Order: sequence, then structure tokens, then C-alpha cells
Amino acid sequence: MTDPYGVIDLASLKKPEGSEGAGTVGEHEVTVDEANLEQMIQDSASVATLLLVTSSRVPGIDELLGALRSGVDAKGGALRLAVVDADTQPRVAGALRVQQLPTLMLLLQGQLQPIAESMVPADQIPGLLDQIVQVAQQTGLDVSGAGDGQGADGAGADDADGGAPAQPELPPLLQTAYDAIEAGDLSGAQTAFEEHLNQNPADAEAKAGLATVHLMERTRDAQLDAARQAAADAPQDLDAQLLVADLDMLGGHVDDAFGRLLDLLRGADQDTKDRVRARLLDLFEVAGPEDPRVGPARKRLANLLF
Repeated sequence: MTDPYGVIDLASLKKPEGSEGAGTVGEHEVTVDEANLEQMIQDSASVATLLLVTSSRVPGIDELLGALRSGVDAKGGALRLAVVDADTQPRVAGALRVQQLPTLMLLLQGQLQPIAESMVPADQIPGLLDQIVQVAQQTGLDVSGAGDGQGADGAGADDADGGAPAQPELPPLLQTAYDAIEAGDLSGAQTAFEEHLNQNPADAEAKAGLATVHLMERTRDAQLDAARQAAADAPQDLDAQLLVADLDMLGGHVDDAFGRLLDLLRGADQDTKDRVRARLLDLFEVAGPEDPRVGPARKRLANLLF
């Protein structure tokens, strides 16, 4: 998901209830959304933040998340765990330039450092956290836990004093759309995006949002492993190939999604070309015009079609 959801305008969204994955949210854990992402980055000047970008679709994620929660809590506030659900917060995942799910990063003094773009074995978590605490200490941070009182959820002293700047408000229909996505109401989100686009037809953010909702709708009940197996078993099954491309896009494998669809165009009949072209154009909207992979994919699409 190296920005498959377009150029990010950090705007106010309600913080989603609950947590990603199974289990209880950790004592030193924050759920990241657009409203608190900027504050979380600012807070990393005082507390090292282990940032996990993932999805409930990722096999084994509950075990990893449980190990991270336990390990971070055991450090007593020396560092913090921040979790991004790429399904409900796709634009945040895009802003973080994530390429694989899960992705684990260290956010320290406003700088992101990659740790892993894959599952990390649970037995390696304690050693990893020890190293992070050591790095934080070497950079001059207080790792006693005293500096963890100000979180990205807005509970810090600046908020109490009214010193934190207010997040800019989204247009009402966009806010309605994002709230609907977080509530799992994709139909409501689609309606809100469409109404906004009727009034603002050139709004790139709304176009990307609507395309993302369509993507989420198409993959709502899909099982990744079963879909991949079906596509492998029936390479001529266009529906199966389109679904896997969608799942690749949703999971952040943008090049794979584009490449799979473009490969289908070689020697294809007109119906296949029309359907693949329509799906690619939809995924280009999801990625956004600024994504560096869209231009080459568009050029290859044109070459294959004409």
C-alpha cells in the first residue's frame, strides 16, 4: 500500500471503537486514525512508538498483535504500540507508504524506520522491544515510562490547556462517508461520496474514496487463500483473476494487482479487454494520480489495448 489510496489530506475522523484483531487493547496502545496520526508523530519526540499496520485478513495476526501488546505493556510505558487497520483506515496506511501487510515500523522523533514487512515470530518480540528501548534511550528519550502520559488520542497536557490546534473539518458529506466506512456501512459511504461528487465532480479525494469503497465491497466476503487457489486452478476464469487483483490492491500489493490485470490483456477478446480496462481504471482511482506506479501502468494499458 505505497499510497494506493491517493494523496493524503490528514483530516478529522472519529476514532474507531474497539481494536484491530482479537484480544484486549494494551495499556500502552493507541488505535491510529486520520485525526490522531499527526499527533502521534509529534508525540514520538518523547516516546518511542512501535507502529503496526495490518488487517484482520492477515493470517496469524492475532498472535503477533497479542505478543506485541504483552511485550509493550511489560515495558511499563518505555515505548508505545500504535496500530493501523488498513481496511478501516486505508488513507492512513497510504500516508505511511506501506507496501506489505503486516508492516512493523519504529516511529522515533518524527522519523519512521522500517523493521519488518512480514510476520515476526512471537518469540522474537521481547528481544526486538529490548533493542527499541535501547535505541530510544541512546537518542535521549526518557524510557522510564514517565513520558507516556500524552498519547495520540488527545489525552495530553496540551489538550487540557487548549493548546493543541484543532484539526480542520472535512466537508460534511466526506465526513459522513468516512464515518460510514468506520461503522462498516459501505452503502452509506458510497451514497455520501456520490452526493459529494455530484456537487464537487473534480474532488480527487472523493473519487479515491468512492473507488476504495467499491474495492471494499467487492472483497467484503472474500477469503484470500481460497481466492488465490481458485485463480491458480482456473487461470482463464476472469472473475477469479479480478478478485485476486482486488485483494492484492487491498493488501497493499499494488504492483501485483496492476501486473495481474495487465497480463490478462495479452491476446484477450474484446469482452475481457473491456472488463479488465474498467477494473484497472477503478484501481487507478484507488491509487490516486500521484502514485508513481499509475503512470507506467496506464501507458502499458494503452499499449496493450491499442
